[in-house]
Amino acid sequence: MKMNSTSILLLWSMTIGVMISMSSNSWMMMWSGIEISMMSFIPIMSSNSMLSAESCTKYFIVQSSSSMIMMLSLLMMISKSKLNYEMILLTSLMMKLGAVPFHNWVLSVVEGLNYLMLLNLLIIMKMAPLTMLSYLFSTTTMIPMLTMILGSIMGINQNSLRKMLGYSSIFNLGILILSTKSNPVWLSFMMMYTIMMISIISFLYKMNLNYINQMSVNNHKKMINLKMWIILISMGGMPPTLGFSAKLLIIEFFIKMKMSMNLVVMILSSILVMFFYMRLAISTITYSSTMNKTKLHSVKEPSTNLMMVNLMTLPMMMSLKIMN
Repeated sequence: MKMNSTSILLLWSMTIGVMISMSSNSWMMMWSGIEISMMSFIPIMSSNSMLSAESCTKYFIVQSSSSMIMMLSLLMMISKSKLNYEMILLTSLMMKLGAVPFHNWVLSVVEGLNYLMLLNLLIIMKMAPLTMLSYLFSTTTMIPMLTMILGSIMGINQNSLRKMLGYSSIFNLGILILSTKSNPVWLSFMMMYTIMMISIISFLYKMNLNYINQMSVNNHKKMINLKMWIILISMGGMPPTLGFSAKLLIIEFFIKMKMSMNLVVMILSSILVMFFYMRLAISTITYSSTMNKTKLHSVKEPSTNLMMVNLMTLPMMMSLKIMN
């Protein structure tokens, strides 16, 4: 995407829409902020390709449909209807987030996006609906558990890196939905997950990687291989990385809230997620460097700063915990 004045204006508008939703104490203002961010995001996610146009159309249909359902629930709330408007509002938020059983649109949309727009879709556009979800009292635990299970199982068989990140995002969405019962917990987890996503997406973008069979990076420096390993094991949740710190935070929260069933499902699902990220990490050294079906076009070496953040977070968190 070329960054011209129009794109910058739309990005600002999208960010302001998310901030309005997160900072407002009115349901209508939250809905307005979500609509502003959606209408700003759609023009910048589109490009000249047919796949991108298809992704934009699907995204618009899903988001506009969920917005209509949300407006219906808000009108029922204002009119003090006897119907269960909270369940209708919850359904609209699950549609917007892409939770089970409304997850299929996420996988269809991610294939038509470049990596910058993928980051916006999987991180920024989730902030406002999650904030609204944190204000609801009737949050279900079955939907997030199914979301974690599906995201972890379906991500194993993927060859497309975008779809793999999509399923990984669905898995982490299940954790986020459960952790919205505590604002500090879900915001902390979201911040850690954002850092990890920025790390892996910036690496994939700079190395021009789209599929797992392109992960043969033996022709490059050992430092690039090391960075890739650290980023991937962090996404998988291996100690002592940032991903493990995030999982540790959620485990502690689940234990405090006595959510034993959710804890078991999260741990088992995390093992599957760790498996497909470790498979990806191992493929960087096991694939032969003579595989020239797809070539890498490395423009510049990925940043070391994000790698250090992924490594140093757990020791820092443990030190702060001991001091407290």
